[in-house]
Amino acid sequence: MSDITQDLRLAVRMLAKHRAFTVVAVLTLALSIAANTAIFSVVNAVLLSPLPFPEQDRLVLAWTRLPSQPRWTVAPANFLDWRAQGDVFEELAAFSHIGVSLSGDGAPERLRGASVSANYFQVLGVRAALGSAFQPVAEETGPRHVVVLSHGLWQRRFGADPRIIGRDVRLEDRDYQVVGVMPERFTLPNIGPKTSAPADAPELWIPAPSHDIPQLGSDGTLDLSQSRSTTYLRVLGRLKPGVTMERASAAMGAIAQRLEQEYPASNVHSGITLVPLREQILGDVRPVLWVLLAAVGLVMAIACANVANLFLVRAAARRQEMTVRAALGAGRGRMIRQLLTESVLLGLLAGALGLIVAVWSMDVLLSLIPAELPRLDEVRVDARVLAFALSMSLGTGILFGLLPALQASRPDLDGVLRQAAGGKLAGGGRSRGALVVGEVALAVVLLIGAGLLLRSLWRLQDVDPGFRQESALTWTLALPKEKYPDEARQGAFFQQVVEHVSMLPGIRSAGAVTDLPLGGADIWFDLEVEGRAPATPEERSSVGFQVVTPGYFESLGIPVRQGRDVTSTDTRESQPVVVLNETAARLHFPGTDAVGQRVRVGDASTPWLTVVGVVRDVRYDGPTQETRPEAYLPALQRSLFLMSFVARTEGDPMALAASVRSAVASLDKDLPVGVMRTMEQRVTESTARPRFVSMLVAVFAVLSLLLASVGLSGVMAYTARQRTREIGIRMALGARPSDVLRMVLSQGLRLALGGVALGLVGAWGLTRVLSSLLFGVSATDPVVFGSLSLLVAVVALLATWLPAHRATRVDPQVALRSE
Repeated sequence: MSDITQDLRLAVRMLAKHRAFTVVAVLTLALSIAANTAIFSVVNAVLLSPLPFPEQDRLVLAWTRLPSQPRWTVAPANFLDWRAQGDVFEELAAFSHIGVSLSGDGAPERLRGASVSANYFQVLGVRAALGSAFQPVAEETGPRHVVVLSHGLWQRRFGADPRIIGRDVRLEDRDYQVVGVMPERFTLPNIGPKTSAPADAPELWIPAPSHDIPQLGSDGTLDLSQSRSTTYLRVLGRLKPGVTMERASAAMGAIAQRLEQEYPASNVHSGITLVPLREQILGDVRPVLWVLLAAVGLVMAIACANVANLFLVRAAARRQEMTVRAALGAGRGRMIRQLLTESVLLGLLAGALGLIVAVWSMDVLLSLIPAELPRLDEVRVDARVLAFALSMSLGTGILFGLLPALQASRPDLDGVLRQAAGGKLAGGGRSRGALVVGEVALAVVLLIGAGLLLRSLWRLQDVDPGFRQESALTWTLALPKEKYPDEARQGAFFQQVVEHVSMLPGIRSAGAVTDLPLGGADIWFDLEVEGRAPATPEERSSVGFQVVTPGYFESLGIPVRQGRDVTSTDTRESQPVVVLNETAARLHFPGTDAVGQRVRVGDASTPWLTVVGVVRDVRYDGPTQETRPEAYLPALQRSLFLMSFVARTEGDPMALAASVRSAVASLDKDLPVGVMRTMEQRVTESTARPRFVSMLVAVFAVLSLLLASVGLSGVMAYTARQRTREIGIRMALGARPSDVLRMVLSQGLRLALGGVALGLVGAWGLTRVLSSLLFGVSATDPVVFGSLSLLVAVVALLATWLPAHRATRVDPQVALRSE
């Protein structure tokens, strides 16, 4: 302990004595440790921390597996059969996502909700923080008008009132009794069938009707419990203890085969996919976060190499001191311990500063992360993050201090004597050169990765979505079924909203649609062409189902290619009509004109529709997905209770938001207007994740290039100073400044080009892991590889030029004066 205390005192004195060295090294490492800690805190919360459910590994989601979609929603009747026959589960629960209008006790508000079977919270193994969650009830008792609130909604809307239990709240124009409030940490995001990250979590939960099946999309009177063609349920199950995923998949596969034999019309080629709940929630965010952590790790490695080079320079300067210590009897291990104490102390100082910076910058980082990433509300500096920061501090201290300590602790009496005689102090040159080569190589890998992501982002933003995004305001409206119980009233009200908004000053046109582009849409129906033989289950072709009002295509700038748009004359009393998009027209009427043909969208109970127009394709599922077939039906002939609106404005769209809200309130003061956004915001949000990853990796890449260039410049400056006597002799013998410039530049460029070559090899192999994040760009794109390699070479040349230029100004008389 006495030796350790002595080492610490000496380390403190040495770091205090060389303040400039200490400040540069601490700042270099602190920024890198801060970046690593901040990114790791996100990785820790999203990927490493367990879900807030007991025995989370037993929780799985069960999806319908179709030939074209491995994870699809479940039909109610199929769910009932799964629950009755699935002996590998303790319990199966069904749920679906809904929007709920809350009125009374303040301004009306549209909330995210979930309609769940009574055993939903039991399957998750979660109890309410206040009151109680739903309890399974006999199915013949009928639906109960009760609700469970999220902790966030309870605080935000009801002021965290502990007397909320037993109170009535107005949902969908009906009173619901609050029976429970969930814990603060309880969160289960809105889960969709796709593998992408889920959306925001529900703010409240209501129990399903009597048969434990949510009635999403029905009018409250339609019993879908026997339906096998209408799919909208998500199914959550808890495996029995000891049951593996393989055994459960096999058992559910057998059930799917039985249902296919019993109900071939709806279940042909239909299987069951089981997905662990954790995997479903994380979606495809794993590669995104691991890429960010790897990128910031490369920056950390470059920073360590830079500080190691600084220590190597100091080690060369302290060679005489170390030789004297050795001559006085100090062992090499003792000297290594002393030098490592200095480097570890420096690393701990940098770690402490880096942790402070990471905590201060956490809010900024979270504001940049797309909201679609799950579990962001759980990001915090916990014990694991603190342990990571401590290990980074200790690890970097040892990493950048070990090589200099080994160099400096090696006694070299001959070198010291030659230094005393005016010779060049040898040692450490190869190590410094190797570190610079490594820095440049890592910078090349990071730059090429950033270049690929940025080029992919550029390609993504260059995709034509099929509509005009500028000067367009969007919002949603959902009608309560109690006040608007039938499609006629729903369609008439939506038409009134369109007419009122269209007359507002500054509004050119307005319209409504079931789902706006880029947000995805899950309503599909089979399409049958009149005069053709009914398709077999294997040959069925579905189309996306959209309900539109007049003015929608005009407001969003979607041109009509053939025929006409829907009009206000397309009512229930007129001939049923439909408008197809180009993909649907090509698919169902190849080589012929679709206008004038008759189709049926849905089952045999739906009427035949005359195709009156064909409109341009629009990307509903995002810019990376191909356009799909769509059928647009007039809202006055076929309506839904939920619609999305778009208004084409003359100026700033958000400046008209208050006017639009007032127009809606004039028709129904209790109807909440959904979040109002511009179409440009929606387009931006559709590329939020690739933009975030690309920009952050680009920042890390620029930082790595800066660090590598500073390291190269520092090494070349130190090398030039070591060769001052040699340069003086050369110039005394007639060498020109250009010769000296060329000599120093060539030495620096050899190091840089060696790093570029090594970096290209590394990038060729490592950037292939980016393939899943790229769009329209190869992981080995020659343009990116070539241009960024040239950029690194140019920056290296500039970094070497300054010390080379200084070397040409050496005065031979001053250089040789010691002779």
